Amino acid sequence: MEIFTSVATFDNQTFMLVVFSVVLSFLLSSLIVFTYEKVSRDVSTPDHFLQSLILMSLVTTIIMQSIGDSPARGFGIFGALAILRFRTQLFSPRNISFIFGAMAVGIACGVYSFIIAIIGTIAFCLVAFFLWLTPFSRKNNLLGQLRIELPGDASTRAASQEVIKELAKRYVLKRYRIIPDNPLVEYTYELQLRDEMEGLALTDRLNGIPGAKNIRLTFTDTYINLYE
Repeated sequence: MEIFTSVATFDNQTFMLVVFSVVLSFLLSSLIVFTYEKVSRDVSTPDHFLQSLILMSLVTTIIMQSIGDSPARGFGIFGALAILRFRTQLFSPRNISFIFGAMAVGIACGVYSFIIAIIGTIAFCLVAFFLWLTPFSRKNNLLGQLRIELPGDASTRAASQEVIKELAKRYVLKRYRIIPDNPLVEYTYELQLRDEMEGLALTDRLNGIPGAKNIRLTFTDTYINLYE
């Protein structure tokens, strides 16, 4: 327990202390990776992203140890790192939070704040699991697009919207298209059903409306995460 409390500066930096900080950074970042894998909604686990979290934590630890208490050395190292260009695009803020979590572990271990690193990592992982169990974590985020052709009278359109309103949690008319030499009008709705599996019930109800034709309903998961 002495190693956690006796080190406050870089003046008494030893070989064992450096090794311990790197090993602890590896273990804590591995815990973050384990948490990410368990709470992730990705069907296929991105192995290179998981590896990068651990490697990023280790690199951050080494950088912070190299800087030490020297501001000049810090400006030199970060100036050299500024030459690099990071072109990997991350469209998920949630993944960015895991990246910052791994970097925070590396920083804490690199400055020998081991208690902060351990408690912070445990808290981060527990909160991630808690959010995964709450309604804030949806198993899917299916967004539907409904296309339907209806006669031009207002009563038919009102009847179709009543059906949509009954089964959809949210919906909006995105566009409508008037077809020349055709008495029908094509409507395009964007909607989210109260129950994602009620798509067949929606199309059956709309088919029962007199004059409704060419009903097409497709669902797409709006959770898009690109790693390449």
